[in-house]
Amino acid sequence: MSANDQQQLQNLVFSAELNVENENLEQLGPIIKTIYDTDRQETFLEQLAMFVRKKEGEIERMCNSNYQEFIQSVDQLLKVRQGTVNLKNKIIDLNYDVQNSGKKVASKKKELIQTRRIQKNIDEAVETLQLCLHVLDMANRVNHLVEERKYYSALRTLEELRTVHLRKAIQYEFAKHLQESIPVMQHDVKNAVTKEMKEWLFKVRQVSGEVGKIAMEQMKLRQERWKLKVAQNPDLRSVPVSSPIEMVMNEENEFNIVNNDQVHIDFKPLYQCLHIYEELGKRNEFKSNYEEDRRSQANLVLSQSFTLREGNEKGFESFLQDIVGFFVVEYVIVHSTQNFRSQTEVDNLWDSVIAKVVKIITESLDECHDPKLFLQIKFSLFTFIQTLEDYGYNVHAFTDLILTVFQRYSDMLKQRFLEDFLQTLLYDDYMPMPISSPAEYEAVVDACWFKEDHRISQGYPRTLPFSQAYPSCCLDIKKFVDQYYTFAEGDSRQFSTVDDIAKQTLDNLLIEHVNGVLTSKLESQNMSQIVQIIINLEYFHDACGELEKLLKTKRSSHRGGQIKLKAAEEFRETSKKAEKRIFELVNSKIDDFLELADYDWVPNSVQVHPSFFLHDMVNYLTAVISSTLYNLPMSIKIFIYFNALSHLASSLCNLILSPSVKKINANGVANLEVDVTFLEHFARKLEDPNIADAFLELRQIVTLLQSDNVEEYLDPSTRNRKYSLLKPTDVINLFDKWQDQPLLAMQPEERVKKRAMESVVRTLRSST
Repeated sequence: MSANDQQQLQNLVFSAELNVENENLEQLGPIIKTIYDTDRQETFLEQLAMFVRKKEGEIERMCNSNYQEFIQSVDQLLKVRQGTVNLKNKIIDLNYDVQNSGKKVASKKKELIQTRRIQKNIDEAVETLQLCLHVLDMANRVNHLVEERKYYSALRTLEELRTVHLRKAIQYEFAKHLQESIPVMQHDVKNAVTKEMKEWLFKVRQVSGEVGKIAMEQMKLRQERWKLKVAQNPDLRSVPVSSPIEMVMNEENEFNIVNNDQVHIDFKPLYQCLHIYEELGKRNEFKSNYEEDRRSQANLVLSQSFTLREGNEKGFESFLQDIVGFFVVEYVIVHSTQNFRSQTEVDNLWDSVIAKVVKIITESLDECHDPKLFLQIKFSLFTFIQTLEDYGYNVHAFTDLILTVFQRYSDMLKQRFLEDFLQTLLYDDYMPMPISSPAEYEAVVDACWFKEDHRISQGYPRTLPFSQAYPSCCLDIKKFVDQYYTFAEGDSRQFSTVDDIAKQTLDNLLIEHVNGVLTSKLESQNMSQIVQIIINLEYFHDACGELEKLLKTKRSSHRGGQIKLKAAEEFRETSKKAEKRIFELVNSKIDDFLELADYDWVPNSVQVHPSFFLHDMVNYLTAVISSTLYNLPMSIKIFIYFNALSHLASSLCNLILSPSVKKINANGVANLEVDVTFLEHFARKLEDPNIADAFLELRQIVTLLQSDNVEEYLDPSTRNRKYSLLKPTDVINLFDKWQDQPLLAMQPEERVKKRAMESVVRTLRSST
């Protein structure tokens, strides 16, 4: 221990001697701290022990000189010793606390060092990532620029990335990969701009028809204006539209075909694509691709289908407008670009298209059969030719096309009347035709060779049996025959075939279209419509005879013999199909009523009234015959009744013979007899009493089951007379199901009948 420490310890002890009761150890703290800081604990303890021994010696000397003072000193020493022990314990506790605090401080220091090391790494990584992110951001910006269709900016960004920013990060693997990907990204930009250009081509293809329409409308306006000028100045009659004189005198000639209130074509995608390809050094590739695409679009225009068959020139007009619009766009491109699309290339494309256009138009005229439409076609062709000529295209190939218009006239009439027929038949209401006045009645009589019919009420308004389609078709047929022979009169070469053509055309018209449409409508569930079809077929059949007479009067004078239309027999066959269809519908309704039948074949009592479903069914048949089928011939109505009641009788027979019916008794047969009697009574009240024969088999079943002598069925003569319709297998089936009371509970006559049935069954089974 140093002299300073010893002095401090002595001062501390002296202070303790002055105030023994007050253990003031505040000065001990700095000493203890100094000892621990200098790691001299052992030295301190040795000095402390020496100090204690010294003090003990002094105490002993003092005690020897003064005992009383010695005792007091001992007491004080004991107190000092006690204080020393306490001080030692506190020092130990303080040492423990200092050790723990030191460990925590050391741990925190290690964590701080590690954190600073990580922070340094993070700073370096952030700096590197910022560099990389900037590179990646520029690469990503290229994609955004492509999505925003800023293709040139995308190319410039790629160039900046390659020459500037990638060099700073070239030591990283991703930068090397990105640098290798720049050509691919340039290719993607090229693909994107190409895709947009192709979308533009598609849109141009869609609006080309509208461009052509506007161009042709402008030409029509110019033609009308020029007609007015020619009317004012006859000297201009020889000057055509599109001539230099006309263009000078036409004040309103300035009109932007591709940019107006009706249509707007933005050529930016084309120009932009051309610019990008030039930047990439691939201008020739783009020219080649564009030439191929436009040629494909031209072929697509030529491949579109249209028909003049139904007298609708819209498809034909659309075709012409598409051709005009296509080459108007080509004209604009030729005159708005440099070293891209030459006039020679467009002319070559036009030459390859024009021959096909002439062929398509010529073939389309074969399908046109409307004389009125031909005037529109001729006018459209002239406008088409003049419009293209106005844009500098060679139109000499169309010179002969206009002449072919006049060679199609003979085929038009036939096609036009065919269309009228189809319209009449398809949109007919198939209801009896109402007549409101004598004049209207006379018009119908003149149109369709109509004769008085007992089914027609007198007075006005009145209703004719046939529908509106019949007189309309007859009137069209008359017009067709008249105009057909008028057309054929001027050409002697047709005399040998005109009569056969007229007959074959009428047969085709009546069989394939009139009869065909009526046959297709037989699938309907509407019975009223089918009834009307039968009536119409009856009148069409009669009209065939009148047509044969008309053809005989119209045919060429050098021919003789009869004319027989095949359509008459076809109408008769279709009428039979219609009658069969009515049978199906009525029988289907009867089946619906039969589903309501709920027969109890072993009831405990006999019913007085017939089944309710039979009442409803009879009411239905009565209503149908008296209303829906009223206009049908009586023979057909009787046949319908017989067929329907035969179907009902057969269904009732199948019902009692069904395997699902296990037992029957006398009460059940009695109830069936009530229903059969009701149906027979209903049938006998109809126009033909023989209709009641439809229930003969059912009556024989009831008679046999109610007979007291069932063995008479085994007698051939009796069977042929009373049970001719009953098969032995059916009799066995019925007798096997027969069950009344238990055999012991039966009356003698009932037991006899039961044994007789069993005997008949044994006999019939042994004979089969």
